[in-house]
Amino acid sequence: MADVDLTSAVRKILVKNWIDMGKVRLQVAGKTVILRGQVRKSGEGHDPVNGLFLEELERQIMAAKGVRFVRWILEDWKQDRGKWVPGED
Repeated sequence: MADVDLTSAVRKILVKNWIDMGKVRLQVAGKTVILRGQVRKSGEGHDPVNGLFLEELERQIMAAKGVRFVRWILEDWKQDRGKWVPGED
């Protein structure tokens, strides 16, 4: 799958999950998806982002055809011993 096709597939997953695309930068390099910035939901009335949500989001991204790895470079979350915890804002 071409990078542009994989980028499109992952963008659809992010939008479906109400991710504010103005806060996160999506990049695809080969079979690696790179997400930088802040993970926030757009609009109102959505459950807030939490560790379980990030785990589910990663599962959905990994299920996209052609994805082998997701690299997170987030300002507001970090992984600590395999669990997502709030980071510095």
